[in-house]
Amino acid sequence: MDSKKQQLGVLTLAGFALLSAGGPLGTDMYLPALPLIGRDLGASPAVVQLSITAYMVGMAMGQLLIGPLSDGRGRRGLLCFGMALGLVASVVCAIAPTAAVLIAARFFQGVAGGTGVVLTRAMIADKLRGSAAAQALSVMMLIIGVAPILAPLLGGVINEAAGWRAIFFTLALIALAQILVAWRQPETLPVERRHGGGPVRMYRNMLGLFRRPAFVGYAMAFAFGFGTMFAFIAGSSFVYQEVFGLSSVGFSAMFALNAVALLSANSLNIRLVGRLGARRLQRVAVSLIALGAVAVMLCALFLPRDVDAAMYVLAASVFVATFGVGLNMSNSTALAQGLAADRAGAGSAVLGAGQFVVAGVMSPLVGLGSDRMLALGLCMIASVAVAIAGTLLAAKFAPNAE
Repeated sequence: MDSKKQQLGVLTLAGFALLSAGGPLGTDMYLPALPLIGRDLGASPAVVQLSITAYMVGMAMGQLLIGPLSDGRGRRGLLCFGMALGLVASVVCAIAPTAAVLIAARFFQGVAGGTGVVLTRAMIADKLRGSAAAQALSVMMLIIGVAPILAPLLGGVINEAAGWRAIFFTLALIALAQILVAWRQPETLPVERRHGGGPVRMYRNMLGLFRRPAFVGYAMAFAFGFGTMFAFIAGSSFVYQEVFGLSSVGFSAMFALNAVALLSANSLNIRLVGRLGARRLQRVAVSLIALGAVAVMLCALFLPRDVDAAMYVLAASVFVATFGVGLNMSNSTALAQGLAADRAGAGSAVLGAGQFVVAGVMSPLVGLGSDRMLALGLCMIASVAVAIAGTLLAAKFAPNAE
């Protein structure tokens, strides 16, 4: 292992994992409580799902604002600010008297989560490139992968024992830990490498990335690959609990299978990316996502909803797609960031904003119509089709990117 790789040890990556864990913790932990939140606040399922959309939009906005800004002002100070905002927003969510207040607080909670995601990704790009970056991202995501396993299970237990508000108080405690970790992080972007010229130039740098077709292609593959998984995340509690009749704890156990898929994918990626390269593994990843999405659609069209076998076939199909998502996210990120190495914060912002804009759109779309499984299948198919188009675009303009 070379000196650059040694600069990002397991403890550093574990700290980064906690700081960027806003996504899985902020969504997965309260998913088992969505039906109860709707009843408690007098809101319909579609309105309650807007709290997911607000969080995703906040994640996108946080990355768009903070990523380019960090290229000029450094990473550490903005990271501390974002984690403090997450603490305040989590407390407001916990005491929200109405669905409107909850949705608004979820937006700011998302901004905080987006700050953690965009800055940790940029901090890795400050240090590493190519396969080394993909390997570091896989290690970090392997650690983060514990969150989607534990979060819904913990959320389901807390929900049944103390109610949904206790879930957000727990998230506030996690935000406090994130503040402490952020405070201890060193600055990774020295003054001499920062871009001056104020916000206008910073955002011009970000827009300039759209003139790099290969970067755009990998950004599409990253965002819409994730979109297939988030379609399932947004609709899963209603599919498993309303269609198949599982309890919140039973749903959490089924949902945790997808975290196992992510963990397995990133564990495999750590071993293979140095030998096969990020580009080849990214193509395999998108193929697996497509296979899983098609299988989900076939489940929706042909399997009866009143037998347990249908639920297990659906779970296996989503597992395949999610495994592909795990491979895709690390490798698409590394490839895209390698093509934006001169403006890592802006590149990270574009990737993250695209990811969570797609996620925010998927959430209400999955809730449309009376057939939850059919809506899920359609959303997954549409999303992976765009991811495939992005992969082909990147292959055309950067056939040897690594």
